[in-house]
Amino acid sequence: MTREEMLKDLIEEMSKCGVFVGKYDAKNGSEKYMYGVNAVMEYLAYEVSEEYGDAFSEKFTKNMIDSENKIGG
Repeated sequence: MTREEMLKDLIEEMSKCGVFVGKYDAKNGSEKYMYGVNAVMEYLAYEVSEEYGDAFSEKFTKNMIDSENKIGG
């Protein structure tokens, strides 16, 4: 298994927990904390490939926006 495959497997396993893909309790949670999680997860995703990193970044951002919209922004 290549390094990229191992990282992709790790990201996909971590993604089973919503917080690692941008889903959070925006009313009680911290947006700043989520940006920190995003930085780490994007770093790992871009180590797989630029395409994978871009797709992950889009998904994370969409999930954060959806989480924030649930409470009215």
